[in-house]
Amino acid sequence: MNWIPELTITHILLIGLFSSYVLYFLFGKKEELSRHAAENTFATAAVMFGNVLLLAWFVKDIGSFAQSAYAALGIPTIDPATWDNVPIVVVCLFGLAAKDFADYVIHRIMHTRWGWPTHAAHHSDTHVNALSLYRVHILEWLMMHLNYIILLTWLQMPQAIPVVMLLQTLHGMYVHMDLDFDHGPFKYVIASPVFHRWHHADVPEAYGKNLAGVFPVFDLVFGTYYNPGLCKEKMGALSSGVEDKNPIHIFTYPLREWARLITIEKSRWAARPSKSRSVPTPKQVKERG
Repeated sequence: MNWIPELTITHILLIGLFSSYVLYFLFGKKEELSRHAAENTFATAAVMFGNVLLLAWFVKDIGSFAQSAYAALGIPTIDPATWDNVPIVVVCLFGLAAKDFADYVIHRIMHTRWGWPTHAAHHSDTHVNALSLYRVHILEWLMMHLNYIILLTWLQMPQAIPVVMLLQTLHGMYVHMDLDFDHGPFKYVIASPVFHRWHHADVPEAYGKNLAGVFPVFDLVFGTYYNPGLCKEKMGALSSGVEDKNPIHIFTYPLREWARLITIEKSRWAARPSKSRSVPTPKQVKERG
């Protein structure tokens, strides 16, 4: 069973980049050639390359590992025959929706105080474009892809994995582009660049909003939808203390931020009054004597 599609991530990346720059050219986005854009894109490429080096050994057998783990632990899975008479298009759409919901849940966790350091790398980009999809910390990559493989393994639809991977990757590159597309009456059906740009906006009212990657209905249902119109706000997460152009700073941010949070919690714990440390009253001393 092949869990890694013949259409490699390199091919997907090249297809997405070519398409994105055609669109940028058509819609006059000249800032894509600016120095600021180049510096941010270089940092993104460095983060992506670092992840590739670290994950090369991990990706190869993750699918078969998930299947073996289910069998070893005795975890029941859906009968593979369930999908035998279901059109492949329906199987893939169901798999895409299932993965997007699971991603929504993990994405929401990563926008909490302790989950944020894992996700901050993705929001560190102050020039969000198609390549920003790949500016993710290795810890986030592991969380999202383990979720993706494990879920579709449980659903017993390996035939959907290459298609889901392709569709979500290309769509992910598309929604990160700086394009004024909001999909009109279909904006609640499929995520648009305008919808996702608000997710990256460095303004308090947009924090933790628009967490769905493909289907905004999840944000509507769970109260995290925010789309007041075209987004012209600044991008990034500089207010969180993570830099936008320093790959080393981006890679080490989770460890440094968790260390800071742990220090704060330790200080709070030490400042709490302790009954064991309380000074006994004269009456208590007399009673003990």
